[in-house]
Amino acid sequence: MGEESIETCADTANVLRAQGALIARLLAHWKRYDGFRVLIRDSRSGELVGTSEWYVSPETGAFLPYPGGVWSACDYGQHAHHQDDTEQPQLPLAA
Repeated sequence: MGEESIETCADTANVLRAQGALIARLLAHWKRYDGFRVLIRDSRSGELVGTSEWYVSPETGAFLPYPGGVWSACDYGQHAHHQDDTEQPQLPLAA
């Protein structure tokens, strides 16, 4: 739906939630869809860094995020802004 700047892991969750809610409002008028996915990709590398899945509630007819349907590379320390945090110091090789 657009490009947003993601600087932190919290940004990833916020973008997934906000874009999902926007798409849900847009699709609410078309009853032919029973769900959708939101994907976040790194703009430089194209790598997938986050997803969320949404479904139509049988009770209300509204789109809702699947429980546990959010995935983020942050969960695995894979975002570029995490690389410095997750790199372990290199131990010198024994002679």
